[in-house]
Amino acid sequence: MSLPLLLARLLAIGLVLPAATAQAQSQPPPMAAYAAPIPESVRQVYTAADPVSSLLYNGPEYVNYAMRYAVQTGHQFFLAPEPQPGSVFYHHQPFDNLQLRYDVVLDQVVLTQPTSPLTLRLVNEKLDRFTIAGHRFERLRAADSTASGLPATGYYEVLAEGPVRLLARRTKRKQERIEGRVVRAEFIGNDRLYIHKAGRYYAVNSKSAAQKLLADRESEVRAYMRQNKLKLKRKQFERDLTQLTAFYNQLPPR
Repeated sequence: MSLPLLLARLLAIGLVLPAATAQAQSQPPPMAAYAAPIPESVRQVYTAADPVSSLLYNGPEYVNYAMRYAVQTGHQFFLAPEPQPGSVFYHHQPFDNLQLRYDVVLDQVVLTQPTSPLTLRLVNEKLDRFTIAGHRFERLRAADSTASGLPATGYYEVLAEGPVRLLARRTKRKQERIEGRVVRAEFIGNDRLYIHKAGRYYAVNSKSAAQKLLADRESEVRAYMRQNKLKLKRKQFERDLTQLTAFYNQLPPR
C-alpha cells in the first residue's frame, strides 16, 4: 500500500493529528512519496485499526500500459475501460460496493481506491471470485494433466449454473504495429465457451458440439430450440447457448 493511501485511511479514522490533516488537504504529496516505504510502526497502527480493509487495499500498483501508445484501437478491459461496480471474495473475505476493472489481456482484476488516484491489481492467487457490472467470474485451476479438459488456470465467467455449467473465458491480445514513427496498439477480443459436465470441461464452439454434449435430452433440447428459434449461429451463439443450457438444467431428472 502506498504512503499517501495509508495516510488518507488514517485521516478517515482520526488517527492523524488535525495539523497533519490541514497540511494534507492544502498541499498534495510529491510524486516521489508514492514510492516511499511505509514505516512498520505506521503499518501496525493501520492494520490494527482496520484489519479487514488492509487485506484489500494492500496489493501491488496497477500501471496502465496502454497509455504508452500514441494511438490505440480498443482497450484491454472487459466491457469498458471505466471502473464498473463490483464485489470480490478476497483473502477469504467478501468485499462489496467496489469499483473494478478486469484486464483480460493480463487476466488481472484492478481495484480503484476511493481515497487515492492510484489503482491496485488484486493478487490472483488470493482472489477466488468476483462480480463486475452484474457478471460473475470464478478462478478455476487447471489440473496437472489434461484429464479435466480445462485449458488454463484463470478467471471464467459463469453463464449458466446447474448440472451443466456454461463458462466463458474472456481474453484479448495486444497487437502492435509501427506506422512511420508512431507505435499503434490494437486490442483484439477472443472469447471461448466451455461446458462443464460430469466432472470434465469441454470446449464448445459450434451447434453440433453443443447438441452432442446435451444429447442425453435430445428430444427436449431440439423441441425447445424449435419453439424458441435458437439457431446457435455464430453471431448469437453465446446468447442462444446460455438460454439453451439454462433450459437443460431445469429439466427434471429421469
